[in-house]
Amino acid sequence: MLTMEKTADYVKHWVAAFESKDLDRVLAFYTEDVIFHSPLIARLSHDPSGTVQGKAALRTYVKKGFDVFDHIKFTVLDVLRGVDSIAIHYKSITGTRVVEVLFFDKDGLVRESYVHYAS
Repeated sequence: MLTMEKTADYVKHWVAAFESKDLDRVLAFYTEDVIFHSPLIARLSHDPSGTVQGKAALRTYVKKGFDVFDHIKFTVLDVLRGVDSIAIHYKSITGTRVVEVLFFDKDGLVRESYVHYAS
């Protein structure tokens, strides 16, 4: 189980990576075979599954998001810890409340992610 201190540090670096819009920095958090689920995938790629599989596909999705949104700013509202996962509750670029649940592999990389947006 992740400690509160380690979780807080992880989230700080995760947010900073996205806000920097540095693809390699963002992708360093994920496994090669990551599975990423998000309603935004469905919106940006017109894929109703809302899922990308593998780091190459995640790179394409994140790059598209960086191209669409000029400025990335996440405001973390809360972080919840599980055994091998964390849930980050934050305000997104558009001000929408988001909960992103990250599941980690044994090396501490994200193997699967589920993103949920407030209606």
